Parts: sequence; structure tokens; C-alpha cells
Amino acid sequence: MSLMEHFKSIFYPESVAVIGASNSMDKWGAGVFSSVLRTSNIKKLYPVNNKTPEVMGVKTYPSILDIPGPVDFAAIVVPYNYVLGIVKECVAKGVKGALVITAGLGETGAEGARLQKEIVDTARAGGMRFVGPNCMGHFNTANSFSTARGGGETLRKGNVGVISQSGGFAAHILQIGAEMGVGFSKFVSTGNEADLHFEDFFEYYAQDKDTKVITAYIEGLREGPRFFDIARKITKTKPVVIVKVGRTNAGTRAAKSHTAAIAGSDHVYDAMFKQAGIIRVDDVEELFDVASGLLHIPMPRGKRVGILTFGGGFGCVTADASERLGLEVAQLSPHTIEALNKILPERWPHANPVDTVGYGDVTYPCLWPMLEDDNIDSVIVIGGLANMGMRRRREKLTKDAFQDQDDPSSMFGMTLDMMKAREEKEKQNLAKLYEYMRKYKKPVLTFDRHVEHMKDEPLYKELQENGIMIYPTPERAARVLARLSEYSRYVQSK
Repeated sequence: MSLMEHFKSIFYPESVAVIGASNSMDKWGAGVFSSVLRTSNIKKLYPVNNKTPEVMGVKTYPSILDIPGPVDFAAIVVPYNYVLGIVKECVAKGVKGALVITAGLGETGAEGARLQKEIVDTARAGGMRFVGPNCMGHFNTANSFSTARGGGETLRKGNVGVISQSGGFAAHILQIGAEMGVGFSKFVSTGNEADLHFEDFFEYYAQDKDTKVITAYIEGLREGPRFFDIARKITKTKPVVIVKVGRTNAGTRAAKSHTAAIAGSDHVYDAMFKQAGIIRVDDVEELFDVASGLLHIPMPRGKRVGILTFGGGFGCVTADASERLGLEVAQLSPHTIEALNKILPERWPHANPVDTVGYGDVTYPCLWPMLEDDNIDSVIVIGGLANMGMRRRREKLTKDAFQDQDDPSSMFGMTLDMMKAREEKEKQNLAKLYEYMRKYKKPVLTFDRHVEHMKDEPLYKELQENGIMIYPTPERAARVLARLSEYSRYVQSK
């Protein structure tokens, strides 16, 4: 049986047994079984518990051997000293894929490592492959199947695959991603990697049609050359974004003690990542900022950035961040300066960043010549983009908001008719902007400090679908653009 067939049992099982399923919600067996129970596409689910006749209203079986019919996948949630016996029963049952939540094995020392090896040898000899031990579960949004405690099936479906060598930190990764509106394809917490290694999942995600961007949290690789070989083959068509801990000696020691990972030299990892076109980031927010950008933003042809801002301070901050991250603040062409002179008052700085000096609603008129400029590969817009479309959301412009006003037909100095007219004009400008981005193949990123409150707005989703991402700080926008520019150069290289 090929490794890919084992992965089918792990991610697309038709029959599942949860060994150690429990009614006590403070126990892992309850959390895992509850997650699987809520899964929509599992045809047969069997709780295994020899001390109670039912778990969450479902009939239990004393042993997996008592279950009628085949079992594709088993989630093993029992104390470490029972795992070997359970694995022997799973092998006897013909289970092809499993996940071992249990901790207390290879990460605890020599005796735990010896027992863990015996478990692996037993499983492999019987034709079973497993995830873990000492892990936090996995999920597949394609069929809503989840063993992740607390769910996974409720996460937004999408094209970002996640592999994490940490269990507890994996929960943090998923939470941050969900808060940022990321859509996931598959997730796995690899734990001790006693049997299936990080590289096995990496190869599987590389072939997975639902995963367009692979993201990962790495403490150390067991098969570095294999990882490097897979990455070199896929990164020009399927981007890989990684948080790799262990930059310091203290971090390296912590990684090794955590999951018995082979941490290795950080300089070696850095060099390997660069050669293989892997995007290395520093934290989880950046992980998903970049992953979302890769899915939605057009790739910049170069690193020359134009900055359009309503105030000089924001322009300075964005320019500093851009150059610090390896971007170039572009020189405006004479033709662009001439075009902007016709729009802006004499006091504008006549250079990039283009500061509109608070001259009114001129964002879009200034954008057109900047996007037409051959000296500019991308644009960061500070304020004024999609402003009217989002304003009602931020200011909660509803009938209730007017109830205490003398004139309920106006607010913030504008009548409702005026605001509707401005919104209609902005829709036309956005349509033109999408057309310009496609025509000139230049990404436009923007900043709005209120972005966290916009995620459910139709206009926010429209912008994202058309390649315009909104970030809560100018620095984050610059950071994403820098990563994408670097990746674009790699893709264009021979």
C-alpha cells in the first residue's frame, strides 16, 4: 500500500473509531469524539470505551476488534502505557491510518523512546501508518473531517494548508488564521513524528489539489535533503511559507526538548530555504498575511514601490519600512509628476511618497498616473481607498444612529443622498482600479486601522477577490509586499 493511500485513510476515511472516547468533556477522548461526531461526511463512527455503554448517545464497543465491519481510521486517545496494545488491536483489525494524541513517549527520555519505537515497528509491520504521538489532531475541510479538539469543521474552507510540529502552538496558529479570515484546506499537528514525518505531509500537500499555499511551523526536520528536493520541485507553482523557530541557542534547545526534533543550524536552514524558494517569516500573523497575499495579490514584477498617502508622517513610516525590508521607493517619472501637478496643489512634495497634503478626495485621480508609471512595480495606498464603501460600517450609519438628531436625513456633514452618490462614484473608481491592476500587472495594497471590523463586509470580500488586501498598519502592508517581491524574483529566475 502506497503512502498516498495511507493518507487517503487519514484525511478521507469512511469509517472511524475513536479509542478512548469519553463523556467527560474535560478529557481529550471527549473532545476528539465530539469533533468527529460533528463531521458531516463520515459514514460510520465508532466510540471505543469498555467502561460505558454509550458516548454522547452513540453505542460503544469494548475493543476495536468488536466493531462489525472494516475501520479505515483510528484516533487513539488513551494513556501512553496502553498505546502499544491498542496499536496491536488496530493492526489485527486491518486499520490503515491512525492518529495518536497521547503524550509521554519519545519526548520523555530513553524509556519512552524505546516504547515509541516498538509502537512504530508494530504499526509498520502490520501495514498501518500513524500521525503523532503527542499531537493535537488534524482536519480536512473538503469533507469537514476533524480530530482537532474543539473543532476544525467550523473553520472557513479555503486553499491554505497548515502543518505544525507543535500541538499547543498549532491551536494558536489556527485561531490567528481564523481571526484573519483565512480559508484552510487541511491541517495536521505532527507531534513527535515517530512514524509519519513532516516531510511525508509536505509531500502529500505538494500533490493536494485543494492546497494552493503550504504553510508550516517547524522546529526541526528529520529528512532535510528530502524536504529540500520536494520544495525545489514545487515552489515555483505552489508557494511555501514557513515559521522556523530555533534562531537562537535557547530556541534550538527548547525545540529539541519539546518534540525531540532535530533542530540543526539555523544558518543551514536559512540557506536551504532561500535556495528552494521557501518564504521564511517571523511570526504567525506574517505567515497568514503572506499566504493570503499569495492567493489574492498579483505578483509584482519588481521591488520598486509607489506610496500614496494623505499625510507625510504615514508616508515616511511606509517608506522607511519598505526600504528596511528590501523594497525600493520608486523615482517618479517626469510624466507622472506632471500629471500629479494637475491634480494636487503646489505644496505637494513632487516626489514619492506622493503626499496629497489633505487636499480632498483625490486618491483615485492620483492612482491612475502612478499605476501607469513604468518606474513603479506596486503601490501602497495610505487612506482614501474604498473609504466611502466602508464608512457606513465604521460609523454604524443606521436609522438608530439618527434618532437623536434634529435632521435625520444627514450625518457627519453629509446627507444620505450625498453619501450614496459618493459610494456609487467609488464603485466606478474601484472597477477602473481592478482593470488597471490587470492591465499593468501591478498590485495595490492599502492600510486601514479599522480593518478588523470590516472582515464580514461585502466590499472587503470584493476587494480581496480582486487582489486588493487591507492591512491594519502600513508596516504590515510593506512586509507582505517585500515577501511577494522576493518570491516573484525567485519565480522569474531560471
